Amino acid sequence: MRIFLLALLLAGCASTTDVTTRYQQTPDDSPVQRLLLVAHTPESNVRETWELTCKGIFANRQLTVLLSHQELPLWYEGGKQRILDWAKTHDVQRVLVVELTHLLIDAAAPPAAGNNLNPMDNNADNLQPTWQIGIGGDLKKDSLPDTLREHGAELFDGNGNPLWTGVTVTHEASELTAISKSQCSALKKTLEKQGYL
Repeated sequence: MRIFLLALLLAGCASTTDVTTRYQQTPDDSPVQRLLLVAHTPESNVRETWELTCKGIFANRQLTVLLSHQELPLWYEGGKQRILDWAKTHDVQRVLVVELTHLLIDAAAPPAAGNNLNPMDNNADNLQPTWQIGIGGDLKKDSLPDTLREHGAELFDGNGNPLWTGVTVTHEASELTAISKSQCSALKKTLEKQGYL
């Protein structure tokens, strides 16, 4: 019974994010004691939620995790260089920046041009039904493919030198906390495996 519960717990924690490494530098052997997490987005609520969610994933007894929305609330004014300069002066060994601009799709956004059902349009010959009635009279809407969320990530050392860059592809619904947990679990696993944390 215990083994079943443990398997169930581990399955619930599995990440649905794939990480692809684009660039990597050989990490140095110096201990990493402080990490600054940076959600690169102008949306302050997205930034705060992502960083707070990811802090619990990265933090451990040997690693103190700092959050950019607390340490540098207005870092956009100086750009990424302002973050790297701050890290140099505050004894931060690693800075992880994840590009989250436009993380969530606005549900109220208008449909794409290819989905226009106006019969007066030139493409009216290519109309496809969006609802189907099966045998028995059940109404079915065509299913949409899972949403893929692709975001760039960069890891810098305490002097502002790039150590690692990659891309995360997350298979999640439009729920920020679930996306954050998935991304950060996969990033942590990748960075630890490659010796950066």
